[in-house]
Amino acid sequence: MHRAVASDCVRVERAGGAAAFLKIRHPDMAADVVPWAADAARKAAALGVGPDVLGEAEGVLALACLDPPWRTATVGDLQDADTLGRVLDAKRRLHADAPLGRRFCPFDRIRALAVEAAATEAPLPRDATSLLAAVDLVREAIAAAGFDLRFCHNDGTASNVMLDGTALRLVDFDAAGDNDPWFDVATTINEACEFDAERRAAVERYAGRCDERLFNRCRLYGAVDDLMWGLWGVTRAVTTRRSGIEFFKYGQWRLLHARTALAARDFETWLRRL
Repeated sequence: MHRAVASDCVRVERAGGAAAFLKIRHPDMAADVVPWAADAARKAAALGVGPDVLGEAEGVLALACLDPPWRTATVGDLQDADTLGRVLDAKRRLHADAPLGRRFCPFDRIRALAVEAAATEAPLPRDATSLLAAVDLVREAIAAAGFDLRFCHNDGTASNVMLDGTALRLVDFDAAGDNDPWFDVATTINEACEFDAERRAAVERYAGRCDERLFNRCRLYGAVDDLMWGLWGVTRAVTTRRSGIEFFKYGQWRLLHARTALAARDFETWLRRL
């Protein structure tokens, strides 16, 4: 998992008011946070699926603090079908609203990270070129099939979900922006589901049905998500001075997931049936 590596997180008591939660971005993570993250967080708060934004400054975002009994979700929480369903319901509320007007493209992000990795001599795996080529095929197939841009969270990490009983909030809109909503769904499924039966049930929860094309799109987007974070991990391992965080290990883990999906015997079938 990666949790609170882009920012220092501080709880601040406010005179005459509720506590605030400050995200203070690390300088070495500046390229990993979209410039409109605060606007995205405000939009989510207005939709009732994110905490209120109290203020912002360069590299700092102040949010309403979700004190206990609120707690950070884990992958184990998301493996509960009802909890996963409520996360997908929250994401659907984002997708149903008007677009933000700011594009987030995971394919562009992958290419930017690949360029950065080459420039910094990050320890890429031997098959990096093949992985990038496979994702280019995914990009072409999805573009040919078409999609609508909707406001998306674009991050399926379990720790970006806060729980209080059945109440739920999405946090960390550092990668938010307009995108194919099925990428948003896929990143969440990719985090929570190990088996196809679980993936199909999650797709059905979101869409009311699970046809082959929706399932295939989620499987492909899951690999895209893994490659994006894998490249991020191995690149940040050489671009940050914070040696106490195992960026490389995390990146290798996500690259393994990407490799498994992109090398699956069904990969071409997923591409052809979108």
